[in-house]
Amino acid sequence: MGNASQGANRAVSEAASASRSPAVRILARAGFVFIGLVHILIGAIALQLSQGHGGEADQSGAIGALASKPGGGILLWAGAVACAGLSLWMVSEAFFGARSQSDPKKKLKEAATAAGKAVIFGFLAFTFAVFASGGSKNSSQSASDFTAKLMAAPAGVVFVIAGGLAIIAAGIYYAYWGITQKFMKDLQDPGDARTAVEWIGTIGYAAKGVVLAVVGVLIIVAAATADPSRSSGLDGGLKTLGSQPYGVFLLAAIAAGLICYGVYSMARARYGKF
Repeated sequence: MGNASQGANRAVSEAASASRSPAVRILARAGFVFIGLVHILIGAIALQLSQGHGGEADQSGAIGALASKPGGGILLWAGAVACAGLSLWMVSEAFFGARSQSDPKKKLKEAATAAGKAVIFGFLAFTFAVFASGGSKNSSQSASDFTAKLMAAPAGVVFVIAGGLAIIAAGIYYAYWGITQKFMKDLQDPGDARTAVEWIGTIGYAAKGVVLAVVGVLIIVAAATADPSRSSGLDGGLKTLGSQPYGVFLLAAIAAGLICYGVYSMARARYGKF
């Protein structure tokens, strides 16, 4: 029994060491660079939408734009590996990073947050890999299809509404995190760049919070109207904002905010605590 316990502890220790190795640390930093690049491209596409041009303002649209550039395939594979490394880093944070918290509630909260980010970054790595392999996907259609399948399941509408509420809550969390500048806790002291990082982080987090809240509302509307097509993901959320009164200006402002979030993510690659 003692040997088994020692073996398990050794395995956990080795896993922690591997997930926090210098190589994974470097990949995690690179992952934030690619996340920043994706958000900057999404913001740029959203600006095009505000000017009456077409485009898909979401992860698929941004990664598809990268794929169409010379050397895009190599860049996409690099993005897949970097985001996978960042996902692994967040897994290590979920299992080992939260141990530094003595408060059980804070420990659980930090572990759940890190695990959620690991899933998101892992999905982004998968999307990069799909495009790098020559495939493609439409995020809006995927969101609608997933909503339709979920609504067709027993109690599916309840789950869809719960999912929408969770995304709205995430949006509120992002906005709060930005307005209160709590995101600075994720960084080492940026020195002379502190003021700039505070501004771009505040604007970026607030803008992303607004977009997530709109996406969550659309999911709930899809459930309430039994119309899964209304659940159209980030691209649908941005286009919905653009269709509102003064929507052109609102969409342009949110687009600029998403670009700020992208720049902040790149700053986090430089100044983040790893």
